Order: sequence, then structure tokens, then C-alpha cells
Amino acid sequence: MDDTINIYCYVYAGGKLVQQNDGLWKYIGGRSKGIHVYKGMSYAEFTSRILEKFDISMELAKMHYILKFNPKVIQDLEDAGDLDNVISYSDNFVEVYIVESSCLEGVEENLPTTHVANRSLPLVLSSSCASNNDITCDVMLQSRGFSSWCAETDYTPLESDRFREAILGSGHTLKNAEEFRNAIYQMSLGGRFQYKYLKNSPKHMSVKCSIDLCPWKITAHAVAGNEILRVHTFRDIHNHIAQDQCSSKLKVSSKRGAVIVGDVFRTTPDYLPRQICKDFSHDHGVELTYNQAWHIKEKAKERIYGAPRDSYMFLPWLCHRLRELNPGTLAEYTSTDGHFSQLFVAHAFSIQGFMQGCRPILAIDSCHLSGPYKGALLSAIAYDGDDGMFPLAIGVVKEMPNVLILPRSADYSEEVWMEIRDKAICILQTYFLCKGRWPN
Repeated sequence: MDDTINIYCYVYAGGKLVQQNDGLWKYIGGRSKGIHVYKGMSYAEFTSRILEKFDISMELAKMHYILKFNPKVIQDLEDAGDLDNVISYSDNFVEVYIVESSCLEGVEENLPTTHVANRSLPLVLSSSCASNNDITCDVMLQSRGFSSWCAETDYTPLESDRFREAILGSGHTLKNAEEFRNAIYQMSLGGRFQYKYLKNSPKHMSVKCSIDLCPWKITAHAVAGNEILRVHTFRDIHNHIAQDQCSSKLKVSSKRGAVIVGDVFRTTPDYLPRQICKDFSHDHGVELTYNQAWHIKEKAKERIYGAPRDSYMFLPWLCHRLRELNPGTLAEYTSTDGHFSQLFVAHAFSIQGFMQGCRPILAIDSCHLSGPYKGALLSAIAYDGDDGMFPLAIGVVKEMPNVLILPRSADYSEEVWMEIRDKAICILQTYFLCKGRWPN
């Protein structure tokens, strides 16, 4: 017996399972008994313990269970693999339901028809259709999660279906307005609907479905004295005609989409935009363009690592630490009106290697930097005694230095060579000699 996972199991028998209007399952009637189950328990031992508690025949009944992270889905318990899932994905207790085939039904309290669990949902006509045949009636889609209505028997739920419970109900608290906005976007992704804000402020949030006359609405107010929002109004019911549902197109927000893929970027930093497009289509049923996926990727990286512009604030600390940990290192930066201008870094070991084993010649190269801030990267390279390149210093500048670019094969006059020499010395003094602090 494995004592590492030992939980209490409530076993219900003699009643029936019904699905309520909110989608949750409820066992009505019958009686319950308790048994202990553990990791590695055989299916035969499990059923024998149940038969000891109840005088029933397992041939005429089936066992079902519900996992806490998806209470709206009922699953069959038929073999040792199912039993292992029950024990592995439960905490301190689990509930197992024994029902006959005729006792498993779905109940919608507000609708005139019912649906059987694990079957496709019917389309419901408005009540006016039965009373007046002269009135043209629209086919109504009325339910909490109307996105799954057009499913067939072999329908496979999308990964985003779990987002429909991003907000659980009235009284649900969220730490700030930004988290509320993310939760609303996730609910729209899971429910396949568009929304619009009536109030959008840190103290008062109100959002409703963009379809006219649809009752779906959520409001939240800030708790006194802080940024925490508490949900006040929670109407999670949609009322759409088929035409509205088919024409509804989900919004694509790079800022909100970054929240969805954030966990993937933490484990897979090289997550490519093309893969984001495929995953959004497969998991959420949303088609993205490459440009949209690229913006989602950039926003996700910003959420995890911070905005690139914020990294400039660490330059003074970076230069100080380089000089402190490596005595003799030259690390300097300059700024203009609080904006970055230049950065120069030459490590102590590079300086010593250049002075002791390299020729007194420096070659300067530069390249443009891509990204939102541009600029140029400069490098100073020396040659050692074996004609190998020896890196000496690097510099980052806001603008590319103004240098002469001349054809390789040209017969230059002495005046042109003097101009090239003066320009090279100017560049060295400006970007690499660090205002006279370079060793002689």
C-alpha cells in the first residue's frame, strides 16, 4: 500500500446525476458511504469495497467521477487507469457516483428542453414560436457556453474552454484592474463572444456583451483603500441569434494574448511566431497573422523580462560592478538630458593582454543595431604576435560615427591619407580613449 497518496472517497448510489443551469452536476436522491482509497489500488479491490457497502449489481450501473479543476465535465470510471486518475488528481477526498443509465440526465432550469450529458446540445426556439406561427422566429442560442452548441458527438473541447471560469461569480476578487481585463479577455476567448466596456477605471469596471439585448454583464468595484476589485454583478448567460454567433469575430489583443502564452515562454524562450499561430488556431480556434503573433511574442517577453527601455536604468550599476569586481576595467557611460548617449567597456584582462602581447595597432569596426532603439555597436580589435584577432573593447553609441568609406582599390594622395588618419584618431578619442583615461 502506498501511503503517500491516501484519500477518502465518498460513494453515492441509488440516486441520479443531473446537470443544473450553471453547468455543475448534482447528485439527487440515494445514499452515500465512505471508503479509503490509495495510490496503486486495484480496480477489483475498489469495486469489492463498494459492494461491501452497497447491495447493488455493478452490471446494471456505471460509475462516474468529477475532477475539481473541471466540475462541469463528468467522466466514466471503468478501469484501473480511471481509478488512478481519480486518486492522482484529487487532494483530500473524491466523490464517485453510481448511477443507472436511465438516471443520467441534464437539466436546464430556464429552458423547456433538456439534454443528456456527453451528447450534443439542442437548438432551442424562443417561446413565441409556439404561440404565434405568423411571427418569424430566430433560432436562439441560450446558455452559459454557447460556443460548444454547434458540436457533434465527437466534439473535442478547445483548450480555451477552461477560460470560461476565469471569473467564478459574484464576490470573486482580483488584485487589480489589469487582472480583471485579462480575465474578461480569457472569458471571451473561451465563450467565443465579443465584449465592450461601459466603465473602465481602476475603481469601477463594467463590461457587457457587444450583442444588443444580450444579458451577459459583469461589474466590479474596488475594495476601499486598495486596488483589489470585487465582482458585484455577474450574469454569465448569453442570448444570441445564430446569425450573431456566426458573424462574431474574436478580438486579437497582443497585450492580453501575451498573458495566455506567458507560461510557454518561460519554458520555451525560442517560441516562434509561426508556432504561436498554430497553437492559437488549435487550442483557441483563433486565426492569427504572423504580425499579430510577433506582437504577442514581444509583449510576452516584456511581461517576463521587463521592457527593454527599463534596462538603461541599470547602466550606472553595471559599470560600477564591472570596475568593482575587475580592478583596472574601464566602464563608462554618458547621457544627454537623462537619455542614453554612449557606453564604453574594456575589461582589465583585455587591456593587459593588449599591452603585453599585441602589436600597437587597433582596428575599429561597427555595425548597426536593430530593435526599437537602433544605434551602433563598435568594437576595437588588435592583432597578437600570431596574427590572431584579439578583442580589446566594445562601445555602444546612439548614432553611427561619421567615418570615411573609401573604395578598396584607389590611389589616394597624401592629403587623403592624412584625413583618414585624423578621422581614425578622432574616433578613437571620442569612443574608445574615454577622455584621456586610456593607458599610455
